[in-house]
Amino acid sequence: MSNKKPKVDLNNFFCEHPFVYSEFHRKYDNWPKVEETQFLCCPDWNDINIRVSDNLMENWYSEAAVSVRKGHLSGDFKGCNANSCPALNTLMRTGKPAGNIKHKSEWDPEKYNSHGPHRVKICSDDSCNLKCPTCREELRPNTPEKTTRTGLLLKAITRDYGPTLRSVYTSGGGDPFYSTPMREFLQDIDEEKFPSLDEVVLHTNGILFTPKVWEKMKNIHPHATMVEISIDAATKDTYENKTRLGGKWDVLMENLEFISTLPTIRMIMLDFVVQKANFREMEDFILMGQRIFGDSGKGMQINFQKVWPWPSLRPEVYKEMCVWDKDHVDYQDFCTEIRKLDKYENILHNLNEHLEDQRPLI
Repeated sequence: MSNKKPKVDLNNFFCEHPFVYSEFHRKYDNWPKVEETQFLCCPDWNDINIRVSDNLMENWYSEAAVSVRKGHLSGDFKGCNANSCPALNTLMRTGKPAGNIKHKSEWDPEKYNSHGPHRVKICSDDSCNLKCPTCREELRPNTPEKTTRTGLLLKAITRDYGPTLRSVYTSGGGDPFYSTPMREFLQDIDEEKFPSLDEVVLHTNGILFTPKVWEKMKNIHPHATMVEISIDAATKDTYENKTRLGGKWDVLMENLEFISTLPTIRMIMLDFVVQKANFREMEDFILMGQRIFGDSGKGMQINFQKVWPWPSLRPEVYKEMCVWDKDHVDYQDFCTEIRKLDKYENILHNLNEHLEDQRPLI
């Protein structure tokens, strides 16, 4: 089988994210100055900040936002990173559109020229009950300053984007069940504020997703159609001692079983940040997901992504994590492991370029 990459003409494709989606983050790089940011995608995949003010409609139509959209219709995918974006990575390596990347034949001006986003992802509040080494070195609890800031943002989202929103995604920065304002926001969602809402996506580590907490969020039950759960391990030892510090494997397993029984949830996404500590567990992670959710009647997608060089990661620590570096001592073993993923369906990852370097399994 040839590993030759196809020639991809980006003029034949577009990503729908800049036309229907927005994502919110917060930067503490220059503390005590805190910067609110807004993007048209995950900033690791497209890093153009469209925020110009506290008025979110001004941001949606800002010069930066318009330039990204024009770029996506002219073939340059402005601001996009093909190494980090799984969908663009897959397109460039296979020639096949994936994720939110569509063929130009699917372009519909009425669908993609909305007066506000259809979907938002709220990552601004980093309050979390875990301290995962790939993300942070310390626990980040709820604080008055964060609670106030997040509360103001959630009010702005409700005011400016509420009429057009069909999907609310929370949270990629911390945990929505742990963050005080996020939890209250989810409890208070109603049809008057969000008349077009179809979907609430919960991105969580799963530890607080208990029957008791779920019962307090009755308003979102009809809309909670998808849950994304970050786990990064397939064994108790790796989970508790290497990738998800503060997490309890047995509690997670119990909560996953509970989630598998919830009737409105139709889609499960399981996330796995690939690094030295866990790359040998990728196939077992897939099998674990199939074991828990395979008979639940729900769809399932498993996402593998390379660990990202977050500011909290010291360069020498990050370098040791990067098993996809050709100079890493485990590189060939890593290539062998990703080859095992080929036989499974509904897998999305940004590891495609390393398929070219795989040695035979036998």
